[in-house]
Amino acid sequence: MAQRHVFFDKTELVLGFPQGKKFVTMNLTYNQITRIQFDKCTEFKFFRKVPSEKITIVTPKRGEPIVYTKLKEKNFFEEYKAGFEKFARDNRITFQNNLDSAE
Repeated sequence: MAQRHVFFDKTELVLGFPQGKKFVTMNLTYNQITRIQFDKCTEFKFFRKVPSEKITIVTPKRGEPIVYTKLKEKNFFEEYKAGFEKFARDNRITFQNNLDSAE
């Protein structure tokens, strides 16, 4: 059964993501997020690459960005996209949607 890994509050996010062999939960307030970005990417599925999408969250609390891909989060991905877009707009966080412009 699939579980949500992103929870939205008015000014805070609760993010769950794998880090090495363990699963990490991180709370981020709006002022701890530098940028939220949507991009096209490719993922492996059944020994071949397929076009996909990813959500990238950049924060100074981590060295590398937090990434959610469409195939790994397929049940909730569209909800995540809508939630991140609204969260960025409401809290004035830099937001880039590169899904329409990338060809």
